[in-house]
Amino acid sequence: MRILFVSNYPHLPEIHGGLQTTTHDLCLTIKTMGGEASVLCGQSLDAGATAPPLRTDYDLGYPVTRAADPEELLPEIASNWRADVIVVQTGTSLLPMVIRSLSTGRPTAVYLHNVETHQLAGTLVADPALRYFANSDFTAQRWHSLSNIDCCVIPPIVDPAQYLADGTGEQVLFVNPTPIKGVEIMFALAAACPELPFLVYESWNLAPTWREYCRARARSLGNIHWCPPTSDMREAYSQAKVLLMPSIWEESFGRTVIEAQLNGLPVLASNRGALPALVGNGGMTLDPHAPIADWAQALREIYTTAAQRSHQARQLGVSHVAATPLIVGQLLTELALHICAAQARQ
Repeated sequence: MRILFVSNYPHLPEIHGGLQTTTHDLCLTIKTMGGEASVLCGQSLDAGATAPPLRTDYDLGYPVTRAADPEELLPEIASNWRADVIVVQTGTSLLPMVIRSLSTGRPTAVYLHNVETHQLAGTLVADPALRYFANSDFTAQRWHSLSNIDCCVIPPIVDPAQYLADGTGEQVLFVNPTPIKGVEIMFALAAACPELPFLVYESWNLAPTWREYCRARARSLGNIHWCPPTSDMREAYSQAKVLLMPSIWEESFGRTVIEAQLNGLPVLASNRGALPALVGNGGMTLDPHAPIADWAQALREIYTTAAQRSHQARQLGVSHVAATPLIVGQLLTELALHICAAQARQ
């Protein structure tokens, strides 16, 4: 089976994010299971920069075509690569890409990685020509409520070799210092818990002015060690004792939780989106609007009991990784059935 994953977001290594990492791990695993995968994506350009409208590379272990307008080039790329099925993924304008994919006459699936309706550029509807996938039960339930569509849940897979550190440290780790990820809660906790050491890792697309503003606040508090973005998160996990993830927005999955759990790190997270299900008994969750005093109490508790919670956290991470063959096998089975159904309608 030849699967073409499509999004108008850029792909690794131009941009690092949950969608990109999940797609990468999925493509490599599909390849090990006898299938073939390819990616058609957008381009990431600095202001005023220009790039060729189309280029293809194989550096990641599978073909990646980077296009200025992937929607326009989708029929050509799908034909040239002889795709058996097209999987349209979350992007900045999902529905136009879905319509473009359907216009090719090839079986089309939609893989939903968030619940952001403003990124649809239209309205999703149930249609026998489409097979919907979601990255979590939460995401599937939300889209069923919004659009009355049924999604097969295909959770992101995580390659443990990319995240397992040799050991752990003493820091409270916080990743991606942006408002939607709860950076204000992190700053408030650092102020409320001066005895705890905090470790912050930037995201790749942090605005320079925001970065400098946050760094100045971190310096004034004195217990926050600020780090630039890294492509190797083992460095971060090797210094951490717990993961802090007080997201404000509704996390549709939260793969950082799994990565931390693989290292035996308990997680203190908000109760938004899919986080409570992922954190489970390997940590604690709180309402992001709870008083900072409650967050501080929970953080101190999880920090002082991290050793006792480590085994439960690691069990959750390992269980998720162990399900990788089942997850990918289900995706391939569902896509094969969708292809057969599409052929029967012709």
